[in-house]
Amino acid sequence: MPATTKPKPSRASRPKFPGETFWYLHEMFIFDVDHANRLVLDGREPVELEEASIRMSLDERAEINRKHVATVDCSRPGIIAHVEYADADGQVYKGHVLIDGNHRAARCLELHQPFFAYLLTEEESRAILFRSPADHA
Repeated sequence: MPATTKPKPSRASRPKFPGETFWYLHEMFIFDVDHANRLVLDGREPVELEEASIRMSLDERAEINRKHVATVDCSRPGIIAHVEYADADGQVYKGHVLIDGNHRAARCLELHQPFFAYLLTEEESRAILFRSPADHA
């Protein structure tokens, strides 16, 4: 997905949504993490993420509180959602984003152990959006 130059809003200036949320691409996507956690209780199996994918996700997208990393239960899988974005020229970009478990993933890297995550379907990913670029079209 292309990078944006819009400055990241402070937590205090962000609009309020109920429960836990994950913000992606400077508020273009806002995910309902509580809803995502309910969806993955359906018995699906988590998948192991490649170390390179975890590192890229943490380096490029996540706000990691280093003090918090040592306190997390990294046995709990994360959650990955689908994202889709069309630029002004109509070019469509698709990808995945770790919306829950960034601190657990960082802890797994520190401990040199595998990290697992549940994959949401495209439909489920759309269902957990509080906001997406389509809302601004």
